[in-house]
Amino acid sequence: MGCGGIGISASDASTTTIVSVAFTIIIRIICGPVADGLGVRLTYTCMLIVLCIPGFLAVFVQDFGQLLVVRALIGLIGGSFVLTQLWTTLMFHSNIVGLANATTAGWGNLGGGAALVVIALCFGGFKSSGYDNNTAWRASLAWPPCVVFLTGFAIYFLSDDCPYGNYTELKKRKAEQATDEPDDGGGDPTAEPASIAGRSLKIAASNWRVWILFVVYMFCFGLELVVNGQISLYLSQAFAMSQQEGALVGGCFGLTNLFARSFGGWMSDYAYKRWSVRGRIWSLFLQTIMEGILMLIFTHGTYETYGPGGALAVLIFWGITVQATEGGTYGLVPFVEPSAVGGVAGIVGAGGNTGALIGNTMVKYMKVRPAFAGLGWLTICAGFLVTLIHMPGHGSMFCAPEPPKEEEQMKPAAGKPAGGEPAQYLPYAQPMMTSQQMFTVNQAAPQQGSAQAQQAMMMVNGQPMMPMQPQAMPHPGAAPMYGYGMPVGAPMVMQQPGM
Repeated sequence: MGCGGIGISASDASTTTIVSVAFTIIIRIICGPVADGLGVRLTYTCMLIVLCIPGFLAVFVQDFGQLLVVRALIGLIGGSFVLTQLWTTLMFHSNIVGLANATTAGWGNLGGGAALVVIALCFGGFKSSGYDNNTAWRASLAWPPCVVFLTGFAIYFLSDDCPYGNYTELKKRKAEQATDEPDDGGGDPTAEPASIAGRSLKIAASNWRVWILFVVYMFCFGLELVVNGQISLYLSQAFAMSQQEGALVGGCFGLTNLFARSFGGWMSDYAYKRWSVRGRIWSLFLQTIMEGILMLIFTHGTYETYGPGGALAVLIFWGITVQATEGGTYGLVPFVEPSAVGGVAGIVGAGGNTGALIGNTMVKYMKVRPAFAGLGWLTICAGFLVTLIHMPGHGSMFCAPEPPKEEEQMKPAAGKPAGGEPAQYLPYAQPMMTSQQMFTVNQAAPQQGSAQAQQAMMMVNGQPMMPMQPQAMPHPGAAPMYGYGMPVGAPMVMQQPGM
């Protein structure tokens, strides 16, 4: 009968998958910069409410052409991953941003598997009620877009862009203050979101470190997608397992999303607390290399050498390392280009889907085992690319950071006239405000937007406090992008961290 009762071939179904992944790549590159300009809350709300429509239309698909269009549009919702990573980066302290990013991503992947289970249960329920296969599947597909639609509304009414509120309100306050203050070099606070989005994408795309993380993510998340789609076939060929047994083993591999990606983010955070950003780079290098080695070990095993139990053990260990590498990658993302994190998150996220396209193409022309082995070697090569990452002010894996020059440490903000209000100098590493401290600020300065409120937000218990990402701000001399990282407050000049 074909796929879903509409009479298409397996080749046509594969084509729709490729098109869907291609559209996901495009939207991931675009939506991160858009969120930098418009704010995560509005971007997320619009994405979910608009893209639930093709989800409902999937219920009424009748032929290949309709399915192709619907799957392409549904693929656009894959951009929600980038928005989530940007959102957690804004909301969480830099000491735990790796764990926060990794946990939301890992449980998001787990949610995809849970949705399949619920759809199957719905299908069984409709079948028991007397529906035929075709009608039961169509009815089962109706509930996910309902959840997406309700989630979009919940995000709009129950959330904020950042700990200090929504971008539109913060920009309005900044614009009002800008009329009475000289230019501080931080950009036009009234700039259109499209202008900010374009700048974010340009800054991220011009940073070569972003493309190294793009390649790394190709061979962790991209490789995970390939293995998810091919593992049952591979185990049936290499280990003489039945399709049912292969699917069960593949399900165990998917369960690593419960903890492994969070574990990788935690490793990155731990290394950061001990060795600053250089620790995050070392963590990502070790995770990627181990992932590649375990993939090669897995592909060299046979039924005679490993047996089913050995194959499952190696696959689970590989699953842990690949998830950990994904968590480690997004533990480093906020620090690569702090003035354009949305652009960085989008480009790196698109790397995962690009890797899936490349990997599935390799499987198609090389067969499963040689393709898996080749992807293992490419993963190791990607790991060695990490050794090239050098972060200004932080150094690299093998090079300590250069000590900041005295004049750079105390360089005033651009555009401040002599004799004017002095710039506020803040150390590079400062903690975020806690909820209690935010309450203290609100009590001390109830008039939002006033000079007193700004000062209170910057000073808590006598200590200078930095908004959003305290250790992920632009290096001295780099103009921060308005709408990200510094929504309110006086101009700030960052000092480079010491080791």
